[in-house]
Amino acid sequence: MLLDVSLCTGVSKPAGQSTARQKGPRLISEPLPQGISALTPGGEWATGGAMQLHTVFSLAAAVGLLTVLPATAADVKGAKDPEFLKRITGSEIIWYGFAKFDEMPIALEKVQFDYNTSGFKDTKKQVVEGQRTTIYYKLPGDASTLEAVRQYQELLGEAGYKTLFTAADDNLDDGYNRFVAQIFPQAKKTDGLQYLHEFNHSQQRYAALEGTGPNGAPIYISLYAFIIEDGSGSGYSTMAKEHDIQKGNCILRVDVLQTKPMDQRMSVVKAAEIEQSIAKTGRVAIYGVYFDTDKAEIKPDSDAALTEMAAAINAAPGKKFLIVGHTDNQGGLDHNQDLSKRRAAAVAAALAAKYQVPAAAIIPVGVGMAAPVAPNTDDAGRAKNRRVEIVAM
Repeated sequence: MLLDVSLCTGVSKPAGQSTARQKGPRLISEPLPQGISALTPGGEWATGGAMQLHTVFSLAAAVGLLTVLPATAADVKGAKDPEFLKRITGSEIIWYGFAKFDEMPIALEKVQFDYNTSGFKDTKKQVVEGQRTTIYYKLPGDASTLEAVRQYQELLGEAGYKTLFTAADDNLDDGYNRFVAQIFPQAKKTDGLQYLHEFNHSQQRYAALEGTGPNGAPIYISLYAFIIEDGSGSGYSTMAKEHDIQKGNCILRVDVLQTKPMDQRMSVVKAAEIEQSIAKTGRVAIYGVYFDTDKAEIKPDSDAALTEMAAAINAAPGKKFLIVGHTDNQGGLDHNQDLSKRRAAAVAAALAAKYQVPAAAIIPVGVGMAAPVAPNTDDAGRAKNRRVEIVAM
């Protein structure tokens, strides 16, 4: 089920019973108003008053009664907690990002570098797509990475989430900030975040969890905590000053991805439009050929675009065309080069096998991230860069 309100460390007990509390920061909670009831994780209905909830589950009958906590004054402008997951008491949001549709890599094992090939070893990971929220919290006092990750992990576990992978320090990577480079590549290219991570990775902890939303779709949450040891660069200095980031502070990155299909907003380009664009510019971008993230198998809903591509190519008998695959900048250069080449080859093969295009008329080429048509700084730009092009030879 979907975790829907404030998380805290315990439920109050009657007089005479002890209540164990963890040291360190507590996840935010508030007393329930008198007379309000809510379902506890064990399934019992509990009357409000001074009682505090461990977790409150999303129920239609109770949704109007849930406590919503305001953002703190120190939060960056426009930032807010995920609607079903609240923050550790005393923390503030120092960076916030939201995308209606984006992809999110999930680490499933240690990231390692292969010095023989001067590249990363193949790392087991999962890439999921959907609505994504990314939040960086500065935690209060001397919170540790263990405290930061464990509190969320335990409470999410009680709500039915399962841990896919968790590790810390040298069990996450073999140094040089390689875990962040592979799992959060955009952070390495974002002002402020780049320098926030640059020298602060010797104390790090990660957990990835999977749960189920009210519509039955999977929800993925990743937690990455690290300790500030050093920092430099103008972007980091600005962030450090605005949020009083000090050596020893624990920073927690929380990513929440609610899986859903992408809204198909790009109409299929007709054969006549393809011919006109090629005649005018020598090329045309096609956005209606779909692949799963990090895959090269064409999805069935690509049929309309492939039909129009074939009609345009077959309207020019004797001519040759390049089928060019393009990616965004998520992932490594060599990986994206290979992925784009495999996707272009899949398109060329489909055109020849299913749409009667002469195989000799089309040549697949992959250029990876080398020719963007928009900045890769947000999901809209990255969506424009993930494309197939027909280029006249």
